[in-house]
Amino acid sequence: MGERITVTVNGSPVEIFRGMKVKHALIAFDQKTYAAAVEGRILVEDSHGFRIGLEGTLSNGATINTRPRGGE
Repeated sequence: MGERITVTVNGSPVEIFRGMKVKHALIAFDQKTYAAAVEGRILVEDSHGFRIGLEGTLSNGATINTRPRGGE
């Protein structure tokens, strides 16, 4: 698992190893953001606005956005 990929989390590039999941990208971005996602205080979405789970897989160039839960 030596190859790294770059994904974007809330507009910031994050480098992770290929095969890592959404949760790993959130942790690499900011542990408080990850904790908020685990606690259900924020929603995690892809670049099209579809919700994605923390166990979701990522590919190079993927985009993850978060937003506060509420007013869904």
